[in-house]
Amino acid sequence: MQKLRVLICSLLISFSFSLHATDYYRIGVTTSFQPFNYQDKEGKFTGFNIDIAKQLCSEMRAECEFVAMKFPEIIPALEKGEIDFSPSNFLYTAERARKVNFSIKYYRSTTSLIGSVKDALEDPENLLTDKAKIVAVQKDSVQHRFLIKHGSVNIQAIPSIGTGLKLLRENKVDYLIAPTLFTLHYLQKPENHNLDFIGEPIDGKELSGTVHIAISKKQPELKHEMDQAITRMVDNGHLRAIINQYFPFDVY
Repeated sequence: MQKLRVLICSLLISFSFSLHATDYYRIGVTTSFQPFNYQDKEGKFTGFNIDIAKQLCSEMRAECEFVAMKFPEIIPALEKGEIDFSPSNFLYTAERARKVNFSIKYYRSTTSLIGSVKDALEDPENLLTDKAKIVAVQKDSVQHRFLIKHGSVNIQAIPSIGTGLKLLRENKVDYLIAPTLFTLHYLQKPENHNLDFIGEPIDGKELSGTVHIAISKKQPELKHEMDQAITRMVDNGHLRAIINQYFPFDVY
């Protein structure tokens, strides 16, 4: 019975995108990363990237199905052709480009420093030169590599942004450096009311960049279709409508 319910749910999700679909695509998504990709209490896929994917399928007149997976599984699944594309906040890197194709950008990512509200007007780049400060950063992230290369602070590598915010609340670190949009959702929670972004997002090529849909190389024609669909979403206003639903500022 459980398998039957899953099958029916999958069919309903697939059918809802297009009544006249000519192509069928499997979309790899994570399920616990608000507000980008997650499942609500009823198990429904929701979030910014989910809505982007739904609109892309509508623009391409394609029938689509979401496939839940962990983030490290996505690129290997794309390489094997087990999924066709994934809107999972991928920054372009040469290493990734050898494994998957990338669409044109669908939003832009920046990096911010987070700390006490009393430091909100400080210059984050100046703070990152203070050798007495401890900065939490997600292990193996672009921010982690940046601090190792350029920072003068003491680095505390952490497994997740949530862990970094917990350390901030407990005064065990001075700051957290992380992607701006990834931390926005957390800062809106009541327990983080004493924390805020410090100054403006940190500028620099190493800490900001365009975000793309990752596409399986086993679907070579899909990149062109995807790029056209994103362009239509920009022109018809659907992309910014989705952005405005989730974020208080333009990220395109």
